Parts: sequence; structure tokens; C-alpha cells
Amino acid sequence: MLFVLSLPVAGGSITRTLHFNPADIDLQLNDIWTVIVMPQFEQRGIPGTPLLPAIPEVFLLPDGAANVTFSVTPIEETAIGLRGINIIPASELRPFSAQTSISLRLPDPAVYGSESPWPQNPLIGTHTGTLSGIRVASCLIQPWIYVPSTGSLSIINEMEVTVSWEEGSHFNLTAEQMRVARSRINALEGTADQVPPWDLPPMQGGDAQYLLICDGSYIETMDPLAAFHEQQGLSVETASIQEILATFPGNDDAEKLRNFIKNRFLEHGTVFVLLAGDETLIPVRMIYTYCEGFFDTATVDLYFADLDGTWDDNGDGEYGQPDDSLDLYADVLLGRALFATIDEAELFVQKNLTYQSSAPGGPWQTRAVLCGAVLFEDIGYTADKGCDSIAVEFPPYWEVNKYYEELPGGGFVEHIPVISSGTAWNHYAGHGNERGIYWRLPPQGMMTNWIASDSLHNGNKAGIHTSIACHPAEYIGQECCAEVLLNKPDGGGVAVLFNTSYGWEGHWPSLGASERMCIDLSRQVFGSQASSLGLAFSIAKDLRIPYMDGGYDRTFQSLLSWSAFMDPALAVLRTEGGGYIPPVALYLTPPYPNPAQRDAPVSFYVNFDAGYSEVSVHDLSGRLMWKTFVSLPQRVSWEGTD
Repeated sequence: MLFVLSLPVAGGSITRTLHFNPADIDLQLNDIWTVIVMPQFEQRGIPGTPLLPAIPEVFLLPDGAANVTFSVTPIEETAIGLRGINIIPASELRPFSAQTSISLRLPDPAVYGSESPWPQNPLIGTHTGTLSGIRVASCLIQPWIYVPSTGSLSIINEMEVTVSWEEGSHFNLTAEQMRVARSRINALEGTADQVPPWDLPPMQGGDAQYLLICDGSYIETMDPLAAFHEQQGLSVETASIQEILATFPGNDDAEKLRNFIKNRFLEHGTVFVLLAGDETLIPVRMIYTYCEGFFDTATVDLYFADLDGTWDDNGDGEYGQPDDSLDLYADVLLGRALFATIDEAELFVQKNLTYQSSAPGGPWQTRAVLCGAVLFEDIGYTADKGCDSIAVEFPPYWEVNKYYEELPGGGFVEHIPVISSGTAWNHYAGHGNERGIYWRLPPQGMMTNWIASDSLHNGNKAGIHTSIACHPAEYIGQECCAEVLLNKPDGGGVAVLFNTSYGWEGHWPSLGASERMCIDLSRQVFGSQASSLGLAFSIAKDLRIPYMDGGYDRTFQSLLSWSAFMDPALAVLRTEGGGYIPPVALYLTPPYPNPAQRDAPVSFYVNFDAGYSEVSVHDLSGRLMWKTFVSLPQRVSWEGTD
């Protein structure tokens, strides 16, 4: 058993000076409206109010820091353009299944007729949480001064942001918990590994680093997977759900299970948790969600991973609501195996052992399929932008098969035999229900129960499948698409990361939280070389939390819905030519001609240290427009100006 060491940490504050370059601002016309776009920012706005770019700032605080507050002090502002800018109002965001609905942008007269600046405060959102014992605070900043009645717009191009806290207690993690937590903190802060001044050396040990929870009658079936992880150097505990429910307190079975996991995290050094079974074998937490006419009740496994608080802070019995003071940062890396029978459990173990220890060789290991549908035809919202953002994360030697539906729509079937031949990574950006994922127009099946059951025969070449679609992992009381992929005896997938509820659009041209998480997942796997798929999945969610500014942006709902059906310790296959590539000094000359001219190529000189480099061109909304590879410093020309 481990012992928690708590030491007093003095209260304090951190002040940062932020700078935003007015030259980065792009004003784009959309009918009578102006859309403000800025690199690294994302559009935010309450429906009916001006839609303006926002950016988060993340702070690492002493563990246990309490009563956290933020303040912003503007230092310098710069006027943007002339008066009369009519900034587009935010609309109500829709789930991807609502493809036939119309995006309504109705300006609030009380805001657009006002002489008061918008936003009223550049600090539009704050969040404080605890990530595996490490305290994280973030604020969301909209550095604009917009007067709707006159159309004047300024940017606060320099400001100070201060976060203050009162003293708290320091929780000491084990070495493995600290390693994983630091990886996630580094991703949040965008920094190299660093130790804050109040940090303490980690405690060693932990006798339950990998916690496998299953029905007592399945323990023998799961033993080979437990043994494999022991051989990989993890301490493993296999726990019977019957014993857990008989021993640990809680208002219901889900709370008893969560209390057990919390005990193992705090006292036994748990990092990975596998819930081995669907709702017939392992308890689930059902969460009610509601968003302006779209409501659902869905399974949310984040409840078992985020171990802070009770998830029912107001005590009304409705778990996981916005007023329940949710932390949302996972403390353990958790996945669920979707099986209900011994045969399916044996298949889950066999697929994972094959993938992690004896995967067949061949080109399938470097093959990906990206499927992108027309998501909302009324505003030209297509999935190719998000898919292309995933594509650039693959190593340059990968074979990336793209199937993108063009406006107004019309699906593909050509991707199915490619997946059946074996693919390492598959992404489905389409519309969905529990039975599958779909293109906008026929042929509509993108990945469905019957496609997975009848047309996939990839055998041991079982890869990873991700999606932004609504409900393809809604498994309660039915066989969903995720289950069919996982339980396909002669193929399917080894890991599925799908939504149990809705996937949500973004404020176009910004992508939504569902799309961003899938992009960040691939970036963590291929760019940052995350040590496990569970770590990459958790970081992808971590990165979304600072962007929350209330329920209207749908980040909260997306975090609850996106779920991992996999072994959380699964290490993604590394192929020849992979590995981390350190950054090199790079210099780009300004493009010429500037501004670009129709039918004329844009040229710029690329100067870098010797090596092999990829050069990518993105538009201001982040969409990949073009890429090439160069092995020597040279002038590069891009023909895509029209």
C-alpha cells in the first residue's frame, strides 16, 4: 500500500503578458456579415451575439491550490479597419445527425443595437481541475473590443493575465503516474518536460499500475492479457466486479465501482484501467444531456476516469450536469472492452495480443483510410478539412486513402475493400446512428453494422477506428457499430473510439470539438509518439477543456460522448521510418506575389538544416491546402491560388 503525503503549499499568483499580432487578423466576407479569423484561435459566441475568435491560456498550479481566480489587465489596443464592420452572429451549433436542419444566425437586437463594447469582459471562461493529482487552471480569452452599433473593432494586442490561488495540499504521485501526468501537462502547456518549483520527487512502486476489472467468471479468460502487461513491466491487479460491489460503498453500482478505482489510484499507483465488459457485465454511468432541443441519455465512461468530486455536486441524483462542478480531466487512462460473452472476451484478448506482440507484417501497417462526408450542405460544411488535418499527422511514407464527398453529396463504396485488405488507421467523419456511419447522399453506408459484418475480412490486420459521428457506440440494449467492429471474428478493429451520444459541429470555418479531438489524437499518436493509445486519447480530451466557455460551444457534450473501446495500454504499432523527428531551424521568405493573383503561382524560399522536410500550406482556418517534400533548401512554388 502507498501512503499519500500532504504538505502545505503557500498561496500565490502567476502573471503573464500576452501579445497578439494585429497583422494576423483576417476579415472574411460572408454575405452581409464579416467573419474574423486568426491563426490558433477558435470561434466562440453565445447564439445571437458576435462570433469572435478566442484562445486559451493554461497554468500549472501547486496541487490542491484552492479558490483560484483570474484577472485580466488590458495594456494596449489597436483599431482594426474602418467603422461599419458587421460581425457575424453566432448560431446554435448542431449535431452531425441534424444534417437537414438550417443554420440560423439571428442577431440579438439588445446586443447589436448597443453602444456597449462586446465582449463585456475579454475573459469569457475559466476552468480549474486536477489531472492525475496535478492542479491545472485555464482561462479562455476573447481579446476584442467591438461596438455593434457603430461597427468599430479593436484588438487588445497586449494584456496581462493573472491567476491567484490559496494554499492547498500536495499529493505525491508514483513514478509511473508522474510520467504519464507530465506527458499530459506538457501537451497542455506546449512545453518541454519541466518541474515546477513546488514539485516533489515521486514515490516509487504501485502494485496495481494496470487495473483489469471483469466479471468473476471471466478472470481466467482475461489472464493472458494481464500476463502480457506484466511482461511489459507493469504491476497488474485483476479485480472481480462482484467483490468490488460487495465491498465498496456507493449509492449505486456505478459509484461503488468508481470508489474502488479511486482507491486504487490513490493508494496503489493505478495508471491504466480496463473495464472488461459491456453493461451486462460491468456497471455504466448514464448521463442526461440537453442542448437546445437535442437531448439524450448516454453512457459516459469519463465518470470512471475523472475521480475528483462526486459528479453530483448539487446532490440531485442527476450525474454529470454542468452545475455539478465537474473536473473533466481524467486521473486514470481508461478503456472499456465491449463484450458480453466468453467467446467475445477471448476474441478481445486474442486481437490485442496479436496486435501488440505478433502483428502480421506488410503494407497494411502504414495504410490509412479517411472518409469525409458533406456534413451541413446549407453552409458548405464538409469533413475534408478535418480529415486533411489528420492526414498531415501520418508519417510521409504512409499510404493515405482519402474518400471525400463533394457538395451537394454522393458517397463511396471504394473504401470498403481497402479496409478489408488491412488498414492501421481509419477515420469516419459522417452522420451516424447506433447502426453505423453514413455519407450525406447514396450510396450512404460509410461504416455500418452490415458492412463490418459482411464485407470486412481483414483477419489479423485489425487496426484502429475513430469517428466524429453521432451514436455509433450507443451500445445499451442493442448491438452498435462499435461492437460489430470489435467482435468481428475474422477482421474488424482492435480499438474503436466512437461517440456514445452526439458529435457536434463547430462555428464554421472553425472545426468542432469532436473533430478537434480526433485530430489531436492522431497528432499525439504519430507526432508526439504517445506511449499508449490511452495516453493519446486522454491528451486529446485534455486539450479541449480550456476551450470551454459554456454549453453553447458543445465542448462539454463532446467530452462526455467520445469514448474509448480498447485496451488503454495498447501501444500503437511503430513502423520503419517512424520515430520522433526533432525540430530544425527553419526560415521562410515572404510569399511572392503578395497579394496572390489568380492563375499565378505563389513562391517562397525554404531554408533549413540538411535533411528531409515536409512543407505544408494551410488557410487561416487551419485547412490543409497543399504540401510537398524537399531535401535541400530551395524555392518552392504552389499553383493553388485559384
